[in-house]
Amino acid sequence: MRASLRTMFHRKSTLAVLLGLIFLSFFGTLAVSAWMFPQNYDWRYRVISNLLSPRDNPAHYWLAAIGLAVTALLMLPFAGHLRRHLEVASPRVARMSSGAFAAGSIALICACFIVPQHVHDVFGVRRVHEFFGRSAAGFLAIGMLCSCWCAWKGCGRSLFATPLFCIWSLVTLVPLAGIFVSECLLMLTRMKPAWATPIRTELRHSVFWHLGFWEWTGAAAVFVFLCAAVFLTPPQTTHPRNSSGVRCLGIDGARQSPDVDQPQPNLLQKGFVDS
Repeated sequence: MRASLRTMFHRKSTLAVLLGLIFLSFFGTLAVSAWMFPQNYDWRYRVISNLLSPRDNPAHYWLAAIGLAVTALLMLPFAGHLRRHLEVASPRVARMSSGAFAAGSIALICACFIVPQHVHDVFGVRRVHEFFGRSAAGFLAIGMLCSCWCAWKGCGRSLFATPLFCIWSLVTLVPLAGIFVSECLLMLTRMKPAWATPIRTELRHSVFWHLGFWEWTGAAAVFVFLCAAVFLTPPQTTHPRNSSGVRCLGIDGARQSPDVDQPQPNLLQKGFVDS
């Protein structure tokens, strides 16, 4: 049973179905929750946590929390998918990418169960939801960066197609660069109070200044990243180790059994005849 489930999640058709479920569970439930939000919810200026907050969304915060938790649960099989396909380029970095994606998904599940608390502490700690949310974003970013590194090495060795590296780099580096610049400007306003007023005046009405815009952009980037991981990675005709103990060699499906001796070349056919 366990082997059949593992084999099922190795198939790209199964992962494609999971992508559709991820789209519905994340964008679908959050869109419904935003539509029923008590106030006008503008995704460019409001963070996703507002939809999960019992204070801001008292009637339907549970809907957003369930949708986000289901999304994180459906993302777990992609960690193994990345490891299987990227280890041909760099086994160590592939394991880092897989582990970071798994840790990010688990942290996202924890962030859904611990809803934003504005008054009471959770286990004596404030802002536990924010901690898990930022941890999830950080782990997912590390996993995406490691995947980009493997894809870059794989392109140099003709293991992966160039569009895979280009798409992964685009959806990874652009949101990270935007968040980095936004955080730097925010730190600058705190370190230099005299510059705070002009910076906020210039960027107050810009979507690039608000964290909500980058949260939704990052969520869409992760979804596109997973789509590229499914549809642009080369197919594997066999699994890294199947039930007969046969190990795959490379991405072209070539395999070799350690229990079967390789045939030796016939010296007579080669023209080497003992005198």
